[in-house]
Amino acid sequence: MIPATTKAILITLIFFLVLPPIAFIVWDVAYLSVTESYKIESLFSKPYYLKIPLMNSIFVCGISAALSTLLGLALAWILARRSYRREELLLSLLTGPYIMPSFAMAIGWVLIWTKNGFFEKLFGMQSPIYPYGPFSLIVIFALHNYPLALLSIYTGLKNLNPELEEAAKIHGIPSRSVATKIVLPLIRPHILSGFILSFAYSISEFGAPAVLGIPVGYPVLTTMIYSFMTVAPIEYELAEALSLILSAIGISLLAINYLVLKGKKYVAISGKAGRLEKKKGGKIGILLISILLLLVYLPIGSVAFGSFIKTIGLPITLENIGLYHFQRVLSMGRVLNALSVTFLVSVLAATFASLFGFLVAYMIVREKGISSKIADYVIFLPFSIPGLVIGVGLIVASGKIYPLIYGTWVMLLIAFIIRFLPYATRTLESNIMQLDESLEEASRIHGVSLFKTLRGIVLPILMRGLLSSWVFVFNSSVKELSASAILSVQVETAIVVAFMMFSEGFFGDGAALTTILIAITLFTTWLFSRLTKAVATGISPTA
Repeated sequence: MIPATTKAILITLIFFLVLPPIAFIVWDVAYLSVTESYKIESLFSKPYYLKIPLMNSIFVCGISAALSTLLGLALAWILARRSYRREELLLSLLTGPYIMPSFAMAIGWVLIWTKNGFFEKLFGMQSPIYPYGPFSLIVIFALHNYPLALLSIYTGLKNLNPELEEAAKIHGIPSRSVATKIVLPLIRPHILSGFILSFAYSISEFGAPAVLGIPVGYPVLTTMIYSFMTVAPIEYELAEALSLILSAIGISLLAINYLVLKGKKYVAISGKAGRLEKKKGGKIGILLISILLLLVYLPIGSVAFGSFIKTIGLPITLENIGLYHFQRVLSMGRVLNALSVTFLVSVLAATFASLFGFLVAYMIVREKGISSKIADYVIFLPFSIPGLVIGVGLIVASGKIYPLIYGTWVMLLIAFIIRFLPYATRTLESNIMQLDESLEEASRIHGVSLFKTLRGIVLPILMRGLLSSWVFVFNSSVKELSASAILSVQVETAIVVAFMMFSEGFFGDGAALTTILIAITLFTTWLFSRLTKAVATGISPTA
């Protein structure tokens, strides 16, 4: 039982942290619609403000989500029904693109296919692909977000009761009919969920549309909000109104996803994963995986490659390759300050989100009352709201209730905590659910207080989940661009500086800084995976 005072403090903190940015946007738009309704009318009457960005968003996100789902289905089927060596490594490589910034993939795409880009320099012929506009946006969204569909469908296939397929094969039904008439209908909720998640994440993306859409005047909802906030004349109210529309789309999509997955109760799930005998992986599967890995990592590799090219656009010779851009960016005070801010804010966000998320997750799992359910809903609310909207909301809220933090790194910290707290809470909730409550009861019977029980028993056992949560929030904060782009008024993060370098034409410097950020996230992931294994080994004898 959590003491009432502790519970009240936790719920107050949740409400004070999460709700103000969202509530002030709703209040401002409602107030605007009464006092200056002509502004709202102009938003709906001028096609360039709402209609065109909305239609563009639906078009590119719809097609890219369909492609993501097809890719995810094909790969999930191959991995779940065929046996390959180092399957875990393959799954990590195939889901790796999602932890990279979409903005970096878009930059890599431009560096390859632009005039005088890497393709033309290496092959001596004109680039066959125009690197900007809707086609490129669709490709980058599909390549960046297909892991969402892959994981959703792969989970469905792994949990499917294998007895159904085995029974069908015993009765002589061909494999193709088993796949199309038994398996696919059963995993339909997971396929639909993969599509919805891919669509929802694409429509909230800012980095890729900013790189591939803004230079050719192809607006989507996120870039239009950014324009309202940064291009004179500044239109905060219109940015808020558009943010509200974008949030409504995100919340609706995730609500539909929840209802769709609720339907998986009709799927025959037994939890007896692994009983279905896998066939040996064939050449077609290897070929498909190889092509996809090439497509996915080519843009990321081109960013890393571009960071070593002294002058992009000149012939690629040994004289034109070196560490020039790394030396240059690491000697800039602006970059060093941005790296310091990024490191400070990411470490604090990861630490606070993980520890606070642990306490909140513990309250939600162990306390079944209505207040815990409301807290669970509120803390999950930012999950469905784009980072750009959280940035807009924080600017509005900071002017009214905490003006002292406006333009400081503290506002960035709050934005990252709000944005990634749902991930930390959900990760730790699932860990706490697996922990037998009798351990805590035994401790309390012997008169040990709640916090001593949490510190001495629960936290050590859940240390692996806590570390996973920490590294996820840290890496996400390092590559977070959407909220940072809005909030970096006086204090910049490194990803914003890299984005500005690309925007101003300093491609080599931007590539070098982006490569440094990717290297930081990869190193952190590797370091914490080693630490997690060590922790798991250390607690295994007594757990």
